[in-house]
Amino acid sequence: MKGVYRLSGFFFLGLGTLGIFLPILPTVPLYLLALILLSRASKRDIVRLKRIPFIGKRIYPYIKRSVKYLRSWNTRSQSLST
Repeated sequence: MKGVYRLSGFFFLGLGTLGIFLPILPTVPLYLLALILLSRASKRDIVRLKRIPFIGKRIYPYIKRSVKYLRSWNTRSQSLST
């Protein structure tokens, strides 16, 4: 499952980058989706995103917050289903 998250995360990251040059594609929502998917894949991908020049340090707090929210949401939904 982690491979699917990683592959789709890089796919949406590429689409977001393409959206910089094509006004038809929305850039920010695709980047946010890519960040969430890559953060679900592994911690190593989060560190790679943090090392991106200029924006890595700015987006890292948002990544941490979204990962904490998603993990707490998953544990809540699992506890509700049992």
